[in-house]
Amino acid sequence: MFGRKKSVTGDRDAASSRDVADTSAPTGGPHDRSVVDDLAGYYGELGYGHIDLGSLVIGVPRGRDLNVALDQQGRPEFHVVTQVSRVIPRAFAAPKTAGQWRTMVTEMRDQLEQQGADASIVDGPWGRELVAELPNATFRAIGVDGARWTAEIRVMSTPDLADQAAEEGREVFRHLLVNRGEGPMPAREQLPLTVPDEIQKALAQAQSQLAAQQQAQAYQQQMAAGGAQAGAGQQPAQQQQPTPQQPAPQAQQPTPQAQQQAPQAAPDRPRRDGSAMDRLRGDDDL
Repeated sequence: MFGRKKSVTGDRDAASSRDVADTSAPTGGPHDRSVVDDLAGYYGELGYGHIDLGSLVIGVPRGRDLNVALDQQGRPEFHVVTQVSRVIPRAFAAPKTAGQWRTMVTEMRDQLEQQGADASIVDGPWGRELVAELPNATFRAIGVDGARWTAEIRVMSTPDLADQAAEEGREVFRHLLVNRGEGPMPAREQLPLTVPDEIQKALAQAQSQLAAQQQAQAYQQQMAAGGAQAGAGQQPAQQQQPTPQQPAPQAQQPTPQAQQQAPQAAPDRPRRDGSAMDRLRGDDDL
């Protein structure tokens, strides 16, 4: 089982000696995008792949996969995954004064506790981290304030591999690059990502296939319900039979070319708690 680290001492919301790091720009990464002139050279020296998303550059260590999904608001969300962990990096606009991450992590803890999760704030390399034990899963949030931005990763794993997953998450976090931009933005608004065209096309294709599959499943369920009513001696509701001009919906099968373009499925991951994790995936409460 996951061994919990020592919690922040004193009052739950009082500053600890490590919290001093929360009030200054990070020195060991994540970094501001402006300090790296050559992305390929920076990540090449590390032996990483990388993806430049405009406001966020994510390094992908060797042996890991980069998956893309849609969050609850329909925005692309990038995951660095292994058989051990799923790491989700994000970045937010922040005020000039530091302390935003301190507020965010406290609110996340309170929210999870209200939903019945066992959540605590622990001391990590960047200061405060949130650890929550969910049914069959461990969730960890790591963050730090930078120059008018706050970077964060969320790490999911099974409880028995939580320590290893935390280290995998920190490795990704350490080499994030954040481009806040100069324009005004509300504090805690998530920085928008610039998604490459090929990924946008793959997402659109995946959504189209999913919609076709859902339509076919709904039709099959409707027909099955009608047959069950007839078998029970009830007059089934009149169903519109498919005609040559109106064929029954069929799930669209991807072509070999489409399969190559679509993002690969992620390895099986711990089942997430619906109430707690679905709330945490959104931005309104963070």
